[in-house]
Amino acid sequence: MILAKVTRGRTMLDREKVGRAIAKQRKIRGMTQRQLADILNVSYQAVSRWEQGQSLPSVDMIYDIAQSLETTVDFLLNGLSEERKVIKYEDTGLDTKKLYMIKKRLNSLVTPDERLLRAKYTEPSFFRFDVSGMDDPVWVSANHVPGSKECFAVENGYDREICMDLVSSAANNLIRFGVKPAYLQASIVCGNNDSGQLLLMGEALKEACERSQITFAGLEVSGQAVNYHEGEYRIAASIAGVADRKELITGEGITEGDVLVGLQTDGISSVSYPFVKVILDRRPDILYAKIDEQNHLMDTLMKPNACYVNVVRALQEQNLVHGIFVISNSIFNRKCYSTIPRGLGAAVLVSQIPVPALFQYIYDLNMMDRECFLRDFSLGIGMVLAVPKERCDEAVELIEKFHRCYRIGTVQKNGEHPDTRVWLA
Repeated sequence: MILAKVTRGRTMLDREKVGRAIAKQRKIRGMTQRQLADILNVSYQAVSRWEQGQSLPSVDMIYDIAQSLETTVDFLLNGLSEERKVIKYEDTGLDTKKLYMIKKRLNSLVTPDERLLRAKYTEPSFFRFDVSGMDDPVWVSANHVPGSKECFAVENGYDREICMDLVSSAANNLIRFGVKPAYLQASIVCGNNDSGQLLLMGEALKEACERSQITFAGLEVSGQAVNYHEGEYRIAASIAGVADRKELITGEGITEGDVLVGLQTDGISSVSYPFVKVILDRRPDILYAKIDEQNHLMDTLMKPNACYVNVVRALQEQNLVHGIFVISNSIFNRKCYSTIPRGLGAAVLVSQIPVPALFQYIYDLNMMDRECFLRDFSLGIGMVLAVPKERCDEAVELIEKFHRCYRIGTVQKNGEHPDTRVWLA
């Protein structure tokens, strides 16, 4: 087909275009005109005339030129030598050499732990759980993403804060069942991101893990420059632990009269962020406003949520906790209290909760009524514990070694509405 086109329509070819294609491909191969001429057994003046568009090589010679320059006849005749049929990662915009160096440096952040047999990027992690003394060991794992809060972090440079928040949410999800997290491994999909940014995020993940005695099994980076701009990313974490089945906190031990103790958190739940975005879209002028004498709105919005692993473990050791409820967006979210036995419910006294400046500021904007506000915001409570009434003082004293806390209600019977899990007392 190509031969027929060349033979019958040679005058239709653009000599200058073909000449530029030959010259460009020759230079890519690092050849001089004389070297190409020697390979083809022609004079270097002939090669020069081709490249200047003064003449065209014969049909047979076109094949020889294409073979010598490691390209195709079609590309040479159409002047497309720059479109070689070889696509490399560099063509996607990804700097693979830099990515490899980043991965090596991130791998050095992995927590030294004899139980962690192997943790290397792109490969499975091998972790040896200690189940000695357990009659019925149960392995528990979960995957987590930061949710709506992540977009705000990416846009405004709160990379460290979103990583620490991710560790807290992942760890709290396990500890609410009495399962101590053993190790956490994170992954990030990003563009050609700065190595300093990724190392800062890896260090933040490690710091947050080790504060709660969780082994950090590394941060795997998937560079996708074709999908993400530099600085953009999506991050996730997988976390795992093991517990004896009889030690799991399932809510079965919750009894009428248990005291509800709310544990404070500085952060705001990712579940509340869609509402925050609506507020900021309507009032962009408040983003840098001061909410009190010391704090600005934007910084306070991005404070990481508290991680409650250490306090719950301490309470478990003293048999001081009957039920654990992680608050997603509101202390009145019935899903948070799903483990309360049927017929019992959480009677919450809002008046017992000192409202933090952030939430008071949001409420004072007068953009939602009280019912909406209580439904969609946590008032700074990140976890609620059901503790035995007769040992409540002991439990509160222990909790306060780790976090500020408040007695915010009690577990009560609700005979008329046995499926109601939480209500305003």
